[in-house]
Amino acid sequence: MRKLILTLFICLAISGDTTSQISGSFVFDGITRSWVLHLPTDYNAGESMPLMIALHGLTQTGPEMMQFSDFNTIADTGNFVVVYPNGAGNAWNVGFNGGSTEDDVGFLSALIDTLHQQYNIDLNRVYATGLSNGGFMSYRLACELGNRIAAIAPVAGTMTDGSYNSCTPQREVPVLHIHGTADLIVNYNGGFGNKSVDQVLAFWNNFNNCPSLPVIVNLPDLVAEGSTVQRHTWSPCNESTEVMLLKVINGGHTWPGSVGVTGVGNTNRDIVASSEIWNFVSRFSLDVNTGISDMQQPHFKVYPNPAKDNWLIVEFNKDKLYDKVSIYATDGRLVLEEKVNDASGVQSINITELNSGIYLIQFAGKNLSETQKFIVP
Repeated sequence: MRKLILTLFICLAISGDTTSQISGSFVFDGITRSWVLHLPTDYNAGESMPLMIALHGLTQTGPEMMQFSDFNTIADTGNFVVVYPNGAGNAWNVGFNGGSTEDDVGFLSALIDTLHQQYNIDLNRVYATGLSNGGFMSYRLACELGNRIAAIAPVAGTMTDGSYNSCTPQREVPVLHIHGTADLIVNYNGGFGNKSVDQVLAFWNNFNNCPSLPVIVNLPDLVAEGSTVQRHTWSPCNESTEVMLLKVINGGHTWPGSVGVTGVGNTNRDIVASSEIWNFVSRFSLDVNTGISDMQQPHFKVYPNPAKDNWLIVEFNKDKLYDKVSIYATDGRLVLEEKVNDASGVQSINITELNSGIYLIQFAGKNLSETQKFIVP
């Protein structure tokens, strides 16, 4: 019988005045399992908050995932809790021969329960993402724990043959997949023991009953680092779900927007993976009645967020007839305003003159005004 000893060993560390990292552990199946957790700057114990589970790659650790993904900054803006668990032996059990054999699905389910009790997690809004081995694990969670995971966003990780062949999801699961076409570690076209990106997305498109053909958009090439991004969207799907691919043309085995690592290919800087992931998964909830709807969601998308290289890109619904875009400081001061270029549905905004901080960007038209937050680091 699996045993979970709910005695937590918690060490609170404050970094500056605005961020907190909490290290915790419990004994599960006879071994100590640990994690690092970040609470957003506006954390309120009386308010139920979403949870992002961010899973590291093979040989890595939770703290390393925290450092290169920079999810903490996104969590402070989006007001959600993010946890970085440690795999036993720095690996996740995703079905590879010779890989980990620990019950990681059980461990992560127990971790959700523990964090819910400690930090008032919204159990309808628990999400999973991960790099490489952590991406494979995200898919396994969708297959086996879909009743608890509202959406997943794997990066540079697909599905093992075993996981693919045995996957019987309990519900339709929204999926965002990010992958470089020049990934030599987890090949885009598949390899020995694992499926290709196209095979994996075909599985989820079929299961979610999505349209057969995606809408494809070439994203702006903001930084000349040798790669570009295409967004493929299959929507609408059953139960208000969606499948999306951010295909990094000539991208390597990396986390877009992070610090580049030598020897693993190009790191794309046109997008910030952590921001794209939150923008996607945050639209979904296990409680479908309170999930996405045309009225609840803004009709424009801001990226990269946090902004970088002095530019902010906004994609918007041309049918909404916006007239102007305005940027406000948090004290209400108007700091930038320009007309909306409604011909293309994409607007590039030069933010060179903005100081570091949190800003509000507002798109407005006749009888319509919508606002989102973004960060200038």
